[in-house]
Amino acid sequence: MSISILLVLSTGIIMSGCKKKSSTPDAPTFTVTSTTVQLQGGGEGLQFYGKCNNTDVKLTKATITDPIGAQTITYNLNGTYYVKGEIFMLEDANSAYTKETGTWSVVFIGNLTADGSSFSVGATITIAK
Repeated sequence: MSISILLVLSTGIIMSGCKKKSSTPDAPTFTVTSTTVQLQGGGEGLQFYGKCNNTDVKLTKATITDPIGAQTITYNLNGTYYVKGEIFMLEDANSAYTKETGTWSVVFIGNLTADGSSFSVGATITIAK
């Protein structure tokens, strides 16, 4: 009888540890990459690219801050839908940001396509010479 009770209790404990996870989607994570380009007026510029690593998103905008915090640019993405892993530009075609070394910050603002919940998630990229 005591073995039966022990088995029932053990099974209950094991089953309680196997509860289903919450259906709340994970917060998005982003990677930012860059390409160095030549500016028409001379000198080097940067083109930035973003990618959501873990979910599909609808992006409203991205705010990009230079390494010294002197300039913040808002790039409107107008609710564009991006699937997980899709690479997208963070500036208009044929444009670039003036190249500055250091750590650039990008804040992505939008909604998860899974449930429509809003997010504001940051990412950084370090630019060397």
